[in-house]
Amino acid sequence: MTTTTKILSPAFALTAMLALVGAVPLAAQNLSGFTPSEDYMVEIDGQPAPTAHVYWSQSARAFLIVAKELPAPLLVEPVSRQVRSVPLVKLASRSDGSVGILEGAALTPKAVIDTSQGPASFSVDGRMIKLVEKPALVGWQTLDSLGSYSAKYAERAAAYEPKAGVVNDLRARGEDVRLTVFFGSWCPFCQQKVPLAMKLARELVGSNVKIDFYGLPRLFSGDAQAKRYGIKSVPTGVVFVGGKEVGRISADGWASPETTLDQIVSR
Repeated sequence: MTTTTKILSPAFALTAMLALVGAVPLAAQNLSGFTPSEDYMVEIDGQPAPTAHVYWSQSARAFLIVAKELPAPLLVEPVSRQVRSVPLVKLASRSDGSVGILEGAALTPKAVIDTSQGPASFSVDGRMIKLVEKPALVGWQTLDSLGSYSAKYAERAAAYEPKAGVVNDLRARGEDVRLTVFFGSWCPFCQQKVPLAMKLARELVGSNVKIDFYGLPRLFSGDAQAKRYGIKSVPTGVVFVGGKEVGRISADGWASPETTLDQIVSR
């Protein structure tokens, strides 16, 4: 399968994670594989930047920030503590969703990273810019609130195709079935699997099978609902039939949530 490349348009996605301190800046030809993440957001002058998107490259160990509020994309290198601007025309997006900086890009030094007030903060052209951890979704959530929190949730949900025959079996059930999905918006596995349950929930609208979602904080042992249902890991799906718990979805069961759910309620 080949990967196509195109020049990046000003519509971008999000990413993040920090590293260590103390090396040299990276060469532009090494700056590839920047992928969106859903863990961080950007503040400019103390306010959230709604158009800002952050990418992280594990191989480069660097962030790429793109925002309409800024005159140019910024390459943030925690290892060297340097911030450099990147010409927009030197950004390229690939069909797999990653972004790279084209060879020969002129990277202009702009700032030095300060980590004393969070993951990364710095001043560029008189504006204070911060990478901050995105607040977790906590409590009961709707499909709309999940989609609003993360465009990736909505995209992955739209791309998932539940098994039609299994969905039909679930829709034909006469008893009341409920699947409660306990998840963490900060959990990478949840970010991949919760959208599958979102799509299934939409497919089952109007049936006797309902799916709801409950977001947990990073340290959730004290959460009332987590304690009530004995949630030890996320994502965990608790399945009820007629109000009585009959099974749970976890680990590999999320590969096809409709299949696992159908197996549980058919026992």
